[in-house]
Amino acid sequence: MTKPTIVVMEGDQTGQELLEQALRVLAPEVTGFELALSRFDLSLENRRKTNNQVVFEAAQAMRESGLGLKAATITPEEKGDVGSPNAILRKEINGTVIVRTGRRIPGIAPP
Repeated sequence: MTKPTIVVMEGDQTGQELLEQALRVLAPEVTGFELALSRFDLSLENRRKTNNQVVFEAAQAMRESGLGLKAATITPEEKGDVGSPNAILRKEINGTVIVRTGRRIPGIAPP
């Protein structure tokens, strides 16, 4: 039996640190379940270096596996730069965004 593959889209700074912690809870020692991880570097530096090609490759891998976990990434504000990887991913996988907070935030209505 093949292991399910999770496409792991690495990010920048604190986003990457949080992703690594999330992956710790998916470890076989924790879950008792073997997973394959297919990693893609979606850091701003690598998106610039590949002209966003890495984002398209990650999206293709996610379409094939059906599973993905993405870290927060830097989106540059300058026009003509690589832009938002999230927008590319949503378009490429025909995805939607679901926002959930861990707890209620005063003054903010839940979705």
